[in-house]
Amino acid sequence: MTKKPDLPATAQDHAVSVDLAQALDPIAVLTSVIGTDPSIAELVAFRRSLPDVKLAAREAKRLRDEAMRIRVSDLDRLQLRRCAAALTMAALACKAVTLIWPADDLDIADAKLALAETTGPHLLEEHDHVVMLDNELARRVRIRRAAFAVGELMLPPAPKPPGADSRGLAEWPTSRFDLTAMLPPRGGPPVMAPDELQRWIDRMEATPDLGGLGDRVARLFDTSDRLRHLARVQPGADPVELRTAAEGALIAAYLTAAQVAIRPVPKRSTAEAIRQGVARAIDGRAGRPDPLHMQASLRVLFDDGVWLARLIDPDRMVTTTPSWTEIV
Repeated sequence: MTKKPDLPATAQDHAVSVDLAQALDPIAVLTSVIGTDPSIAELVAFRRSLPDVKLAAREAKRLRDEAMRIRVSDLDRLQLRRCAAALTMAALACKAVTLIWPADDLDIADAKLALAETTGPHLLEEHDHVVMLDNELARRVRIRRAAFAVGELMLPPAPKPPGADSRGLAEWPTSRFDLTAMLPPRGGPPVMAPDELQRWIDRMEATPDLGGLGDRVARLFDTSDRLRHLARVQPGADPVELRTAAEGALIAAYLTAAQVAIRPVPKRSTAEAIRQGVARAIDGRAGRPDPLHMQASLRVLFDDGVWLARLIDPDRMVTTTPSWTEIV
């Protein structure tokens, strides 16, 4: 595990105290440390913090499973749909944290790969598998692969298989990080208490300021680009510090854009225009040196947001995927 660097007290306390398992909006909790007009020090501290991405991946699976499990409960149809939608949106927020945060160490890389195994597409295929996909579906698969990619990070091998004299086979590890560990099995009755389910419903009904989020995305992208430029041309400046701050602003921009991407919005509303504006902003990053996994992640999350809108009310909510600039 990479040792956490020395951070300013406020940022370090924030990074340590964040509990993604209890946060109603983990993205808002992670990005709140930098405020609306962050300083260089705040952006650097944000970039060098190490959120518990393994926990985010596990919560993404737990909440998604609970959203499926709640459908067999005795709730009325309207309440059932609201519960499932709220849990799904929370799962997508945790998924966004897992996808967008760079693979800074092996723990984060393992979290990304483990979540890919449960949400697809799987990274490994049998050698005799014949792919039969049309071009559009093939592009979607490649974008999903890019979203879960861990770059050039060298990964250690998986745990050794049991030998002839091995014992403890019931708990023998199948991978370095297993999302199913410490989670209830899939299916069966709901495991959340009724008051906890109401907590997620209240979050679904509490609409954030999407206009403010859209403006923040644009401002953080401008901040990242400006700092990256200053790192190249400004004499006497610390280029490492400026580049680190630029990375922090970029990560925060993509995380904030993910908040908009996964939020269901009504058709022909101001919120729909804001959502389309954020999609255009992400398209505009295709020519920038942003990490490919971040660009791919937002495309995946916009698609997931469309699926969530269909779960709520396909007649009333926006269920069209934005037209994307191709990324290579």
